[in-house]
Amino acid sequence: MRWITQDLPGKVARELFAARDAGAGEQQQTVILARALGHAYFREWGHRAHGLHVAFSDVEFADFSIG
Repeated sequence: MRWITQDLPGKVARELFAARDAGAGEQQQTVILARALGHAYFREWGHRAHGLHVAFSDVEFADFSIG
């Protein structure tokens, strides 16, 4: 199990809300979140792990806040 605490830019929240408002399902929204987490957490905004594929799966708990 991996606990991730990661700040993501506002554009990710906007993309998620826009997808939801356009009727995107949970799977499509999960892809958006996985891409953002992969870029921010695993690749450190392009500084490492180039080409790494991130899948956001088997989630037991997620807590999001907008600040």
